[in-house]
Amino acid sequence: MTYRLRIDPSLHATYKGLPDGARRDLAVCLLDALGDPLAHSTPYGVDDGIFRTIAHGHTAGVILIGEDTITLVQITHLG
Repeated sequence: MTYRLRIDPSLHATYKGLPDGARRDLAVCLLDALGDPLAHSTPYGVDDGIFRTIAHGHTAGVILIGEDTITLVQITHLG
């Protein structure tokens, strides 16, 4: 199953403000997670299978896995 991606408009503005490489890293993580979010993420705190961390390079995000959606809820860039 392929999940749908949801991003709040204010968080999307944060994404657009990232450097090119950071946007690319996060986009790759999100695309991978859309196919199999559990395989392409790690637990965020307690492993509840719902809140997960995706990361590559100096960029990380927190996703919320729903029944058929993935919602990006946080972006962190260390650059």
